[in-house]
Amino acid sequence: MEQSSLAGKEVAAAFVSFNSRYGAAIALHIQQGVNPTEWVTEQAPAPQDVHWPFFSSSFMKRWICKLAVVVACIALTILFLIPVVIVQGLTHLDQLETWFPFLKGVLNLTFISQVITGYLPSLILQLFLSFVPPIMIMFSSIQGHISLSNIEKSACSKVWWFTVWNIFFANALSGTALYHVQVFLEPKKIPQVLAEGVPAQASFFIAYVVTSGWTSISSELFRMFPLICSFISRLCCHNASDDLEVPSIPYHSEIPRVIFSVLLGITYFFLAPLILPFLLVYYCLGYIIYRNQLLNVYAPKFETGGKFWPIVHNSTIFSLLLMHVIAIGIFGLKKLPLASSLVIPLPVLTLLFNEYCRKRFLPIFEAYPTECLVKKDREDQNDATMAEFYEKLVTAYQDPALMPVQYSGSSDGRTSPLLHAANV
Repeated sequence: MEQSSLAGKEVAAAFVSFNSRYGAAIALHIQQGVNPTEWVTEQAPAPQDVHWPFFSSSFMKRWICKLAVVVACIALTILFLIPVVIVQGLTHLDQLETWFPFLKGVLNLTFISQVITGYLPSLILQLFLSFVPPIMIMFSSIQGHISLSNIEKSACSKVWWFTVWNIFFANALSGTALYHVQVFLEPKKIPQVLAEGVPAQASFFIAYVVTSGWTSISSELFRMFPLICSFISRLCCHNASDDLEVPSIPYHSEIPRVIFSVLLGITYFFLAPLILPFLLVYYCLGYIIYRNQLLNVYAPKFETGGKFWPIVHNSTIFSLLLMHVIAIGIFGLKKLPLASSLVIPLPVLTLLFNEYCRKRFLPIFEAYPTECLVKKDREDQNDATMAEFYEKLVTAYQDPALMPVQYSGSSDGRTSPLLHAANV
């Protein structure tokens, strides 16, 4: 009734349907008015993919929310340097003996020192890092996306860059946050600083692959934390429904973890080749376990449409460029000018390949080609089931606030009428 009463009235936002894909594409990509901020059009997500809280937000509100999210991400990145500094202190026994002199006798034990400097730093870092994906999901929701898929895509990019900066660079470059910024403000010193800092952290990142990779893969198979949460919720909520909600795979946390291992493999394969067997075991386990999870455990909440592949491609190109810069710095420290000169063409070729991929493949992820749209429209003209599809489209996008409230039935007899009808 509420939707029918809005017919013909001016509303802040709405879903508009077209009788052809080609017409919808034209309306989507053409500017609707003189002021580009007055009419904002974007492709409608699937009905089950809609994120309703920000559906009718204005352009200015979304813009302000994006600025607020950027500031919040920067603040979180700086704040996360505190556990990174703690981890750096655990990897150096001399610093621990300086901070805690009473532990000097305990730290001299070989087993204790190996556990503290090897496994414990990666475990602490992984514990703090587990809080980042839910925070990034919250930031991406505030940012103003109208679909769950775009929220997870945005959160995936945030978690990836957060991991690169706070796990890779913050551990490789020892010092304060101001020192990290000053290093990147002087481009000439970047290869030398990376060549000095990255190889020194090889043992830490090997332990990180074992801790973050092998442990996370094993926990993904057993899913102990969701099991405990479900058990507690059933104990606390006696009226909870017996129907379990099938979970969906958390792209925003799993994809950054996998492609960060790619970065470690690319940057360390010539610095510390010992990391390669650990990565091989990680990817073999990941293939077996994730295949089982995708087929038998998870249910897709939305269709990704391949929108996460550009993130994987960009991260791979970044890893290759980072490896080239580190190689140039190492050959410079080793006083090998010929080797440094031979490496210089590699980043140029990598950037040319990236530019070719952006021109050839990236447009496919951003918009559908006209050739395919017109072909599908001609097929729909001869499809007899399209009339039924149009009828379902009328009620496909219903705001949850306008949906009828479903009350749970009661079996204690309180809902029975006071006067029963006479039997006829």
